[in-house]
Amino acid sequence: MRHSRCLIAGLALGAAACAKPAPQPAGPNVVTITAADYVFNVPDTIPAGLTTFRLVNQGKELHHASLIRLKDGKTVADFQSGLQAMKTQGPPPPWISFVGGPNAVTPGDTGLTTQTLEPGNYVFVCWIPTADGMPHIMKGMMRAMVVKAAQAAPTPAAAEPTAGFSITLSDYDFALSAPLTAGTHTIRVDNSATQPHEVVITALPPGKSLQDFIAWEKGGEKGPIPTGKWLGGVAGIDPGGHAQFTATFAPGNYLLLCFWPDAKDGKAHIVHGMAKQITVS
Repeated sequence: MRHSRCLIAGLALGAAACAKPAPQPAGPNVVTITAADYVFNVPDTIPAGLTTFRLVNQGKELHHASLIRLKDGKTVADFQSGLQAMKTQGPPPPWISFVGGPNAVTPGDTGLTTQTLEPGNYVFVCWIPTADGMPHIMKGMMRAMVVKAAQAAPTPAAAEPTAGFSITLSDYDFALSAPLTAGTHTIRVDNSATQPHEVVITALPPGKSLQDFIAWEKGGEKGPIPTGKWLGGVAGIDPGGHAQFTATFAPGNYLLLCFWPDAKDGKAHIVHGMAKQITVS
């Protein structure tokens, strides 16, 4: 009966009356990363393409999920060997690329990033240190993941979500496209610098400022950290890379920070001035 109706409609209105609707772009593949002290739970294999990472912090400490791509067929064992060279302030091996991932969120909270992944071998790492200064990766907090070429699909490739704001990373600054307002926003992050950078966002308690944080940092990070809730952002990403993150902002003051080690002296970029206080209205 349906075929007959199409035939009749086609004779009356032309072939367009029976044409199939155009396929709609698929949404991003959503992958949940569960972080605890000190382990990641994440699928072993995911498809390539547009991916939203949902980082759920079930630990008692801050955690992020810095995503690293291992090129040239390298494995996690190669990555572990390469860490030894990086410990001596040497440059990362040329087969390592930093491709973002969700940045630090407060225990009990969730962070979201979206980016396009190429097929290959990857590893999630948490570089955040414990109170004694030991990075979480040294406590075993890393997890391998394989990204496989997606099967041919009848729908167009997924389109990136529309970002209401953008943050451009440079050596050593954050440039916002417009002042942030209260609410939930998807924010695009572009690294226009000559080396990797990150952006992580934390709320400032009433009466605290960027100067208080800098003083705490220069004092060896002793005593309570003068910040509040950590809202995520995008972990270390190579020059020319971009990703998006989604966060909810209440009115108040916030810090944009980059803790990434400098390519020249190994010091955190906040020491080079890559820290900015903003007000959300």
